[in-house]
Amino acid sequence: MKLKFLIFLLFVGVGINAQKGNLNLSKWHLSNEVKASDYQFINNVKLYCFLSNDSDNIYIDLKVENAKVQDRILKEGLTIWIDMDGKSAKQMGVRYPMGSQNPVARKKPDYSENAEKQSGSIVNSLALANTIELIGFINEEVRHFPSENADNFRGSVKFDKEGILYYKLVMPFAKLPLRNSKKSNGAMTFALGIEYGLVSTGNKSGNHMSPPPPVISRSAGSRGGSSGGRSGIGGRSVRNEGTSDNSTAKRSNSYQPAKKPVLNWIKGIKLATSK
Repeated sequence: MKLKFLIFLLFVGVGINAQKGNLNLSKWHLSNEVKASDYQFINNVKLYCFLSNDSDNIYIDLKVENAKVQDRILKEGLTIWIDMDGKSAKQMGVRYPMGSQNPVARKKPDYSENAEKQSGSIVNSLALANTIELIGFINEEVRHFPSENADNFRGSVKFDKEGILYYKLVMPFAKLPLRNSKKSNGAMTFALGIEYGLVSTGNKSGNHMSPPPPVISRSAGSRGGSSGGRSGIGGRSVRNEGTSDNSTAKRSNSYQPAKKPVLNWIKGIKLATSK
């Protein structure tokens, strides 16, 4: 009896491990419409993910049902990190959307023709989800561009009638540093990181991303002169004279995420080689 029970536990364990490993195996991309059964839930980031590829691109599809996660992605942005060495290093990534509360995103031109007609915070954030930012791509001169492209990185975010957010990012193989495997045909395995809630400082190189700087106290106010009087918060100047500490803190927190950034790595991703 004990032997049968142990065998049963063994089969259950194998089944669970197989289900967990499904996300690491990219499927051949047949359609832009993803079946509900294809999505795999990632508990760390509270969203569903599906990876697919064809001979030219890798497709990242996300389904977000959690309203708080939806809000953070649209307002604070989402970054897909790409690591070919298996070290979970955030050195190369694609940020989309950039986030409506991201100081860099707010300075970029609005590519949406109907953005001015939209109303409501979520709708406005969705209307601003139209710019892609490249991080750490040395060979790419253009770091920011519209999300609608035919032969470059491209993406989309949209809600369905039930209020579920659907996200798609298409990454061309020609833009990625994929490496051929010596042991078998096809590319070597790699890792993708899904992170949201990370506010960009927006330097020119696009390589560094971090939360906004801490609140500048009155005693440190003289330092602001070296940077043109800016506090580093969305390029807006914050004066300390005649302003209480509490009001200064409120202004400084205008672009800070409500919580720490959330990150999950999908390691050992293996691309599909055929249908």
